[in-house]
Amino acid sequence: MATTEEQREGAGKALELAAIYEIYEELLHEADAVDFGDLVLLATLVLEQNDDIRAEYQQRFEHILVDEYQDVNLASARLLRALARPGADVWVVADQRQSIYRFRGAEPSNVARFEAEFSGEKRSLKINYRSGAAVVRAFQSFAANMRSSSGGSWTASRGEVGALGHIVGPSLAAEAAGIRAHIEQARADGISYGEQVILARSHLTLARITGHLEKLGVPLLYLGDLFERPEIRDLLSLVSIDAEPGGIGLARVAQLPDYDATRGDALSVIAWAKENRVSVIEALGRIDEIADISQGGRAGLARLGAELQDFGPATTPWTLLTTWLFERSSYLAPLLEANDPKAQQQLVAIYQLLKVCGEMVAAGHSTRRQFLARIRRIEALNDDRVYRAVASEASGMDAVRVMTIHGSKGLEFRAVHLPALATTYMPANRQGIRCPPPPSLAHLAIRPEGHEAEEECLFFVGLSRARDFLFLSRAERYTSRNSTPSKFLSALTSLAPPRRHADSAVATPSARQFAPPTIRDRYEERELSLYLQCPARYQYERLDGLRGATDDAPYIRFHRCVYRTIGWIEAQRSAGQPATLDEAQAELARDWAEAGPVGHGFEAYYRSSADAMIATMVDVIAAETGTYDRGEWEILLDGKLVTVTPDRVIVAADGTVHVQRIRTGRKTKSEPENRVYALLREGARTRYPVRTVVIETFYLATRETVPVLSRKDDKLLAEYRQAIADIEAGQFAPAPKDARRCPSCQCYFICDYVQGVS
Repeated sequence: MATTEEQREGAGKALELAAIYEIYEELLHEADAVDFGDLVLLATLVLEQNDDIRAEYQQRFEHILVDEYQDVNLASARLLRALARPGADVWVVADQRQSIYRFRGAEPSNVARFEAEFSGEKRSLKINYRSGAAVVRAFQSFAANMRSSSGGSWTASRGEVGALGHIVGPSLAAEAAGIRAHIEQARADGISYGEQVILARSHLTLARITGHLEKLGVPLLYLGDLFERPEIRDLLSLVSIDAEPGGIGLARVAQLPDYDATRGDALSVIAWAKENRVSVIEALGRIDEIADISQGGRAGLARLGAELQDFGPATTPWTLLTTWLFERSSYLAPLLEANDPKAQQQLVAIYQLLKVCGEMVAAGHSTRRQFLARIRRIEALNDDRVYRAVASEASGMDAVRVMTIHGSKGLEFRAVHLPALATTYMPANRQGIRCPPPPSLAHLAIRPEGHEAEEECLFFVGLSRARDFLFLSRAERYTSRNSTPSKFLSALTSLAPPRRHADSAVATPSARQFAPPTIRDRYEERELSLYLQCPARYQYERLDGLRGATDDAPYIRFHRCVYRTIGWIEAQRSAGQPATLDEAQAELARDWAEAGPVGHGFEAYYRSSADAMIATMVDVIAAETGTYDRGEWEILLDGKLVTVTPDRVIVAADGTVHVQRIRTGRKTKSEPENRVYALLREGARTRYPVRTVVIETFYLATRETVPVLSRKDDKLLAEYRQAIADIEAGQFAPAPKDARRCPSCQCYFICDYVQGVS
């Protein structure tokens, strides 16, 4: 039984997941399908519950061999026990030092139980046939203190060959320059680019490192996040023109070198198309009718219009891209002429995108809008791993391989480069459990000691991939703060003393400059919050007017109708005519017909939620005895007015003022930290100087009213002040507060931001 708030929250999450899983299982059953988990579960149950079937299969297999037994989960171990008859010859190959899949259910304790469960014995392998002695000594030294092992001692079959290296740079750029030096050193020793690999704990770390290495001219067989590469953003922006509302993609495409157009030129075309209610492609075809276009831009945009001629709503992304790339534009020409590592990498990425186009069209995402929506969803779910792998057609390139340590399992390379060996990068910090398992499944949770053990195993796997050369590196600073050496390095510094590498080789490009906007005396709270969410998004939406369909999103329309109807219910009560539930529902119906998400696939869900919320507010407002003070507030911050309209202001009979922010979802721990509460408190002090004011959150779903106490108001109000100063200084570089929200931004494809690199 859950007794604490934390336990109740965890139980609620578990119940939600259980409900979702039940629906998932029902859909599988209806489709007469199984998933990968079922392949193990159902086979195990068949053997355990049917003596005759179990006996038949046990007699069929006299010898059973299981590889990588440390990565087997509890269900698979149970299947093995059901399959092996008493006295059967069961062999498993396992190395608990290489147990790196706990996060997806692997249970290395299966190895420890093997001798008892199968009446077996353990034999250790003593000869290493892969690595030279220098590398063997490195991972042997690290293994001595691992949680998952009692050490290890190996003889290097290849003898005294190979070497270790260890560099420390003052910055990421310097570390990358040092890695390049090691790559070229290995190449001079006869190890080709293709026989070398860069391994890191995460794709984010790899993206940071490879971004610098590409600029240094190192040939890499790595795409990173395919959909965030600049050349892919160019092409996705092209696909988005007239496929997504607002023609926003033109803002990027127009500024490609071929078209010589400015940002202002593109915005003029987009605005003209909207004003005249024509598509952007049609507007490009009528470029002579549009004012405020530069001379060079007019000619270039006319050429772009000709290239996009005949492309309409039915044009698939495959047809648009292949026709534009290979028949109409000269986009590929400079890449083909350059024929350098960077250009080759870009060509590989474009080829990969075309493959994705073909696959998605075949899967039913045939329209450009469906294609782009699918990419946004993939990015939002961080499900792009399959697209990071370089196409097999490019595998013959002589380029340095790049992969995560997880991806390198089972592979070997003559030279291995392990970067970012700093605290929080390797080992990574343990992430909190967002949805803890219920008590009956507590054994599935990864405990802190399990996380530490898995991080050690990852490092051991990385070290042991090397045949001849093993190069370690780190930077003293990756962000604005200094970084400390990884604790894993302490076992290796005597074998590979660190050497300082200060040459960064490539100057850091200066940030793009933006013209400051017109100075204003008045700002809306919601626009400042948008700026604090991402300065670039503020520029796109508020200054450039690239609105797309944000205001038409079904979730926004749903909320707009609910808030409008709540205002009407309050007005009726203030007029002495309290609304009945039927009257309120009728008003909601009118608002819904005018502004609701009519015709959307989830309209029924939105409408039922709205009905429930309005029913709640009818009861709540009917029970209130005070008056309402609706209207916009003005708060003075350093000479600037910031406006905000509270969701509700109730003046009670005793004079107490209740200022409410309405939330439609569940109660969250982070809600009281929202800076808008500090602004409401500041406004209330000015508006009601002699009254008692209570700032509250009202949760519609639970009818719960929660007071929000002061939390560092000075600091939060300073964020608004700084936002105004930065806006007026023209600071609009992309810097999202939460990059996970980027794929939902209407300007996602035209933005220059790359997670972890920008």
